[in-house]
Amino acid sequence: MSFSTDVRGELARVKVEDICCAKSELASALLASGGIAWRGAERYAVSITATDAATVRRYFSMLKKHWGIAGEIRVVSGDRLNGLTRYRLVIEEADAGALLKELGLLEKPGPFGIRQVPPDDITGYSCCKKSFVRAAFLMCGEVSNPERSYHIEIAAPSEAFAQRVKECLEYFKIACSLTARRGKYVVYIKRAEGISEMLSLLGAGAAVLTLENIRIQKQVSGHVNRQMNFDQSNINRTVEAAGTVIEDIKYIDAELGLDKLPKSLREMAFARANNPEHSLSALGELMEPPLGKSGVNARLRRLTEIADKLRGGEEVRFGRHKD
Repeated sequence: MSFSTDVRGELARVKVEDICCAKSELASALLASGGIAWRGAERYAVSITATDAATVRRYFSMLKKHWGIAGEIRVVSGDRLNGLTRYRLVIEEADAGALLKELGLLEKPGPFGIRQVPPDDITGYSCCKKSFVRAAFLMCGEVSNPERSYHIEIAAPSEAFAQRVKECLEYFKIACSLTARRGKYVVYIKRAEGISEMLSLLGAGAAVLTLENIRIQKQVSGHVNRQMNFDQSNINRTVEAAGTVIEDIKYIDAELGLDKLPKSLREMAFARANNPEHSLSALGELMEPPLGKSGVNARLRRLTEIADKLRGGEEVRFGRHKD
């Protein structure tokens, strides 16, 4: 199953006890699924169609509990749906008009007397705002697998509906964006924090834990990769710098002989030539007594200076005591 399916399954189990929240959620579900059709003379066909059986059963139970309406669940499939199965909750026409009135979805100026969004009082309370967004996601929402990307969206049937979803999310300080795409108005979030906040708000606690676990794993993995890249970069720079000094050491050996160097420089030349991957600190540990990074760097610079003088034909002198 997809992550979206898991989230919808979890949200379909969230309990709604208060009638105000039931009104908000059912109104949202009907509008988001496009399940209201005008039959003329104040007659309406009302249904809710979803990809998940659990979602349809949720609204079947909600209708029965809060309105005493027994809907009929049908399984719909066929070539028109590309072979996909859909589940449809059909409400008897005798109950449809009264239900739509109670949900505030009938209004004479609207197209065929149907509002694009319920009145403000239907989503007035914070709990009702949550319920409105929850149904919108159940009907037309998607969330990507967090292992691949961070993206959650609700493809609303109208701009007014999308704007209401956006307002509800922003009421809870959840930042989201709205765009038009292929005849739909899409409310979306692309930040992991925002997605986590939205899922938590709607009641998908298990999905939030899954997302956060994956997010932490990604952060740890990213940190480890960055550290490895940093370490590798340091190693590459060390090896590159060592390669230059080693060339200088080989030149000194060929032109002068390493045995002619003072003991301190001779030891450093052998240490660097035999350990090109060692850092300055590691080279210092090989000396007797051990040297710090600045001491090692000073001796390596001295070897380079000697090689440069030899290349320029200059005489190299070390004083009275080579050792």
